Amino acid sequence: MKNKIALSISTISLALMGIVLPVKADTVDARCDIYPLGEDKASASIPCTFSQRQGFVSIEREDGVRYELEPVGNEPGNYVDQDGKAAYRQAGLGDAGQIYRLANESVYVYWDPAPFNQK
Repeated sequence: MKNKIALSISTISLALMGIVLPVKADTVDARCDIYPLGEDKASASIPCTFSQRQGFVSIEREDGVRYELEPVGNEPGNYVDQDGKAAYRQAGLGDAGQIYRLANESVYVYWDPAPFNQK
């Protein structure tokens, strides 16, 4: 009887972990270069964090600016931001990072946070 109870508890625990774990976001320290719309020179380079979970993307800059991107449609890389404006992920940085084209600026997210030496 004790073995059946222990097995039931183990099974329920594993099932709950399977439900909870996919919800956890992957967050990494990064560097964000900010390009105003239409500019080819960055206006800022700032430490940031990048999170992605179930297709949703969050980018939080050290200065408190936060971008929340929600996937839309069936095409990967198409989003709407927290204000409902279109946003797009664009290739161009290879393994070094990702580019996000927003309504008023572009955010280049680099996985290497150097030269900021984040924790």
